[in-house]
Amino acid sequence: MSQEIQQMANDLISQYGDDAKAIAMLRAAEYAASFNEAEWLIWESVILEIEKVELTPDLNG
Repeated sequence: MSQEIQQMANDLISQYGDDAKAIAMLRAAEYAASFNEAEWLIWESVILEIEKVELTPDLNG
């Protein structure tokens, strides 16, 4: 699951750039509002992964 979370985060960053975290938060909120805890937790993990990437960007390309 960890690799899937990383891939989702990387895909969002590639597609939305600086807005990736906001998009992930919107998705998490949608699932939280519908009481879908499993999907909500996935998107919360994606948000954390995006934050990690923002704090430690890969400078190797």
